[in-house]
Order: sequence, then structure tokens, then C-alpha cells
Amino acid sequence: MKLITVEEHYDTDQNIEAFNQHSAVANNNPFQDQLRPALVDFATKVTYMDQHGIDMQVISDAGNSPQVLPDQYAASGAHAQNETLAENISHYPDRFAGLATLPANTPERAAEELTYAVTKLGMKGGIISGSVNGQFLDDPRFEPIFAAADQLKTTLYLHPGVITDEQKAVLYDSKAYSQMGATMMAGAMWGWHMEQGIQIMRLITAGILEKYPHVKIASGHWGEFVPMFLERIDGFSRLVSTLPLKFSDYYKRQVYISPSGMFTAPQMQLALTEMGADHIMWSEDYPYVQAKDQVRQFLAQADLTAAQREAIAHGTAETVFGL
Repeated sequence: MKLITVEEHYDTDQNIEAFNQHSAVANNNPFQDQLRPALVDFATKVTYMDQHGIDMQVISDAGNSPQVLPDQYAASGAHAQNETLAENISHYPDRFAGLATLPANTPERAAEELTYAVTKLGMKGGIISGSVNGQFLDDPRFEPIFAAADQLKTTLYLHPGVITDEQKAVLYDSKAYSQMGATMMAGAMWGWHMEQGIQIMRLITAGILEKYPHVKIASGHWGEFVPMFLERIDGFSRLVSTLPLKFSDYYKRQVYISPSGMFTAPQMQLALTEMGADHIMWSEDYPYVQAKDQVRQFLAQADLTAAQREAIAHGTAETVFGL
């Protein structure tokens, strides 16, 4: 079984230094020093892939992204990340494909960078991590990014990001548990994913996918809560939207989901029921998650038909990212 994983990450020493020097957003990776070889060194990645039966990774920067740097650093930082990623991929063209880091806080520059990265560097789409300074992507100022993606007929990976301090204070801080508990609840435990589900719900409700039907959206962590609420959302969508299609029609047409290392059978069966294997890809979230042999074994042992298994293992990703 050929295996392609699509939410796998990298960083560069240059970006780590810029982030630590300029970012007002707290470091998103408390294990940065321990994970540095697996993030920065592509030979280390290949060794891991060989050990655990992973044929290809679709690589992106979704940890401490230049996206959150001040505007004067974001575009140049993203461009440097993309050039370095392309250089690394050139040494292992059969093992990696890349997604462009986009300076989403400067939308016009982000659209230009996406176009450059796809047409000149061979990237397979772009990635945006979370809201942008607390603002969701349905705001009209971000429309150039979707217009460029639509023209390119490419994929935008909408990855979670660090939520704002204001959101954290209202939703997750409590006198009943520690600040560390609140930080985890606001982050990888729950909050990142809820916010990213809201991101996609807002984009569809605002008509972005109606206006830009050639954009493909990739969403990790089994769709960031959205698939389990599709029927519920449809039941209310006519009250908040005049779009010609139901919310779920756009979602099932243009959104593709993957587990991001959440190898859990009940969620997989729900995703399969709602989306079909042709809208599910596989992912580990390496190196933040290192599930090792389980990456392959879970899928090999899952309750799937042979055709579904092949689609999830590699077929859907090949279609979505043009591999």
C-alpha cells in the first residue's frame, strides 16, 4: 500500500531566529529544541519515513509561522521559508511535496507569494495557520488569497493557529485549574480546533466557496469538528444564508479532511460516512506527533474496503495536490 501523509511539518533555523526575535505571539512549540532535527533536517525525515513505511510527505510550516510576524517581516519571512522548502524538496523529489507559507496578514503579498510558489517553485498549494491577528478569513480584505487560489485551481490548507489572548481569557482561563491547563485547553486539546472549525464555517456561510468553486480546502484533525455537525448546520443555514446550495454541499464539494495523527476508529467512521473516501487523506502531523508504525498499521487494519483504503492512503492526496 502506497502511503502519502499530508499534514507534516518543517522549519528553518532562520525562521526560528526571526520568530523568537520579532513575534508577539507566544512560541507555539515548547519542544522546539528537542524537535529541531526532525523539523529542519530533511535527511532525518527520510530516515523516519523509511523506518515506518511512509512513501511521501506533503510538507508545510505550521508551527511558528512567519504569518504571525509583524507585517514588515511576514512577507520576506514567508518567501524565505518557501525558497528553502523548495531547495530541500529538490534533493528528495519523490519523497516530498510542499505547501507555501503565506503571509496572510498582508493579503495582496500572500496572493503574490502563492502564485509564485505554485508556478515557479512547484508548490502544491498554500497553508494558513489560524485566524490572522484574531480576524477570520471571510473578511473581504483576504479575498485576494482565495481569488489567486481559485485561478490556480490549487489547495489551501487551513491549519489551526494560536488563538488570541482575549479569546483564551474568556473561553478557557479558570480559577478551577492551572494556567498550563488553560493553555492546553485553548490549544491542541480543544481551542485551536474549534477556532479552525469556525473558520471554515464562516468561509462557506460568507459565500467564499460559492464565489471561488475551484479552491480546494484541506482540513486536518478529522475536519476540526465540522463533519459531526453538518446536518445541524444545514438545518439552520437557510436562516443565515441565501446561497443556492446547502452548507454541506459546499463542504463535501471542496473540503478534504485528514486525521493529523488522531488515529481513532469512531471519528474515522463518522468522517467516512459524511465525506466518503474520495474526500479523506492520511496524515500524521509529524514531527509534533510521531506515531511511528501506527501511521501505517492503523490504516491497514481499519474497517475499509480495498478501494477506500487505497483512496485514503494515497489516491485522494494525489488528486487534491496533483501528485
